[in-house]
Amino acid sequence: MAACRLTAVLVAALTLIAAPRHALAQPAPKADDLAARAGQYVVDYGHQLSLVIGVERYAQWMQNADQVRPLVRNLVSEFALVRVGDDWLGFRDVVELDGKPVGDRQDRLQQLFLASPSTAVQSSRAIADASARYNLGPLQRNFNVPTTALFFLHPTNLSRFSFKIEGSDIMESVRVLRVRYKEERKPTIIRTAAGKDIPVKGTFWIDPGDGRVLKTTMELEADALMTGGNSQMRDNRFEEPFQGRISPGFGERRAKSTVSITVSYKPDSRLSLLVPGEMVEIYESPYRSQFNDTESMSKVNCRAAYSDFKRFETSGKVVIK
Repeated sequence: MAACRLTAVLVAALTLIAAPRHALAQPAPKADDLAARAGQYVVDYGHQLSLVIGVERYAQWMQNADQVRPLVRNLVSEFALVRVGDDWLGFRDVVELDGKPVGDRQDRLQQLFLASPSTAVQSSRAIADASARYNLGPLQRNFNVPTTALFFLHPTNLSRFSFKIEGSDIMESVRVLRVRYKEERKPTIIRTAAGKDIPVKGTFWIDPGDGRVLKTTMELEADALMTGGNSQMRDNRFEEPFQGRISPGFGERRAKSTVSITVSYKPDSRLSLLVPGEMVEIYESPYRSQFNDTESMSKVNCRAAYSDFKRFETSGKVVIK
């Protein structure tokens, strides 16, 4: 009987000791509060970016259901991240295609922004659109910029999304929370060429301490417009409405396409901030053959690696018309 009483006393003592320690534990943050903290990080991040230019090495593999071997393409581009107002844009200028130079284009974006910042955005957009022709696959896109998902966390956009904490991971020796997001408001940020809404969803990996975003995913699924063998999705933040044209011999129809984009960030000692380290993309879309008018599924896998980021300051103001 005495032994039983002693056990009961020890248990009670342990309970009394453990209780204060448990009471000091930090409460789990709410998803909306964590997203707001990340939103402030995004605002500060945009101010620090200003004009950052680096190198993008971009590998693409396209496999169509009716092809025996995948088509492979390797690009090296000058890549610029440019702050415009409360947002930033990404521009790529392809300088090397499958190991061969593409004209005399070294440092073209850098010189463009340094020489005439007031018109650089318009000129760089034309360069980026020209570079997009090197993308493999039937799905035309202009939103595959590594920082696109960060734009969703900007305070002006937070109300468009719902957020939910789904768990935690360890990244860069830091415990980060996985926050699932889903776009709820229309019109959506990304739409088809015909103007149909494409709600975006995905996951953010957020440091709850300071709001840093170490990884992002974007997921899109839509009945995109197919015209002349291509389906088109566009980021409409800074685009005029796209007027699609039907190529001769092809009828207009919609086909389901899916997109997955994952971006991992890494610390940069020279810039003292996180920069894109890797972007992995998967595109799946119906493909219409221009030879026999038959359709099959096309899958494009892409991996972009980023390096050698440098910050440049301009004497003028970058504007967008």
